[in-house]
Amino acid sequence: MKRNRTQFGALTKLIWTALLSGLLLLVLKAAAVPNTTAERISRKDLEPLKGGMLGEQGFKREIVLAPGVKMAATIEVSTKGNGSLRIGNLNLRAVDSHDDGSYYENEMLDIDFTDLDGDGKREMVISGIVCFTSEKGSTVLRREAIVFIYKLQADRTFKKVYWNTDFHIEID
Repeated sequence: MKRNRTQFGALTKLIWTALLSGLLLLVLKAAAVPNTTAERISRKDLEPLKGGMLGEQGFKREIVLAPGVKMAATIEVSTKGNGSLRIGNLNLRAVDSHDDGSYYENEMLDIDFTDLDGDGKREMVISGIVCFTSEKGSTVLRREAIVFIYKLQADRTFKKVYWNTDFHIEID
């Protein structure tokens, strides 16, 4: 069966219309979501502490959480490989390479600041894998993926709004 010119022309027009519609949708989405870049704190950001003991590491940076809202994020890691993240009202166990029944895979949880809900304020997302070990620490008994989401409140404090585990990273 031969296609006539009208069928071929209609099919070509339909394909071009679909491609242009998809391109327009991408452009509109990009324009509607201004500056949604994420900021990550990772293990490679840690540096030896000046004046600290050999093996101690740290990190300090101002994090932009919303227009006109910045907070200092500080991580301090001991010589044993345990460390905490301090930001705003939070003190969280973000680094754990010391096997005392559990430790974090890759030694540190992922810490990301990104606007998840489009309100113009960045949420803090902490995620990673916890390895639970035997008493002697030589065998990993189980691994658990964990995720915590903290939302910036109007009073410039963080509130935990999502978690998928009973494992606690908050330090009292």
